Amino acid sequence: MFGTLDHMPRSLEPLKRANLPSSIADRIRRQIGSGQLKPGEQLPGHRELATMFSVSVGSVREAISMLVSEGLIATRAGHGTFVAESSEHIPTIWSGSPLDRGKVEELIDAREVLEGAIAAMAAERATSEQIEKLRSIIERMQEAHSDAATFLAADVELHLLLAEAANNRYLLKAMGGIRSMLRRDLELGAELSIRRVGDLQFAVDEHRRVVESIAARDPEGARAAMINVIGHNREFVLGMYAHVSTSATQGSISAE
Repeated sequence: MFGTLDHMPRSLEPLKRANLPSSIADRIRRQIGSGQLKPGEQLPGHRELATMFSVSVGSVREAISMLVSEGLIATRAGHGTFVAESSEHIPTIWSGSPLDRGKVEELIDAREVLEGAIAAMAAERATSEQIEKLRSIIERMQEAHSDAATFLAADVELHLLLAEAANNRYLLKAMGGIRSMLRRDLELGAELSIRRVGDLQFAVDEHRRVVESIAARDPEGARAAMINVIGHNREFVLGMYAHVSTSATQGSISAE
């Protein structure tokens, strides 16, 4: 069992520092995909994983949040973290290879419909404790507004908590599946945003409006604010594909 460390050595090859949570999540994701980690199997605790990966507990926590949002692992109060049973998560078609522009655009459309609904439902159902946690995550995003990797780790946690606040397990798993397939594009989009405008302050402000609409119990305001978040994301992510297409065309002309 992973929980008893049979699947991996006590000390692993150091991870790249650029985006530790994503690197940790990738390692665990590969073990789940290969069958090394089986449905229902318990993972080591956060501190033990942090020691094995030579990273902080915070990085492990963020990686676990990513995998929970994808429906690949599940947390059980008082018992720990487990690989999701095969019936507990929605399989995704993400294979690690880049998606083409058409598929990415369809996935962003799906995000807009799904996460807009999640935000509206969260405005009706979120507890006061969940709202305070959302505000706390916004402050972490504020602190990381110039660091794409740290910002995205907090972003994953915020969207996961929004889905939990909507109190619908199937919406949570559907959102996780879509975000899993878009993961690389979201990472590159955040990095491109920083290169273009200097930081991610605009994204912090947009997410803050979502949270404050939820706190105000304004479902339609929360939905509109979330659609605005995803609209900005669409602009940067699809902008990458336009840049690649232009570069390829110029390269072809030069070759002629």
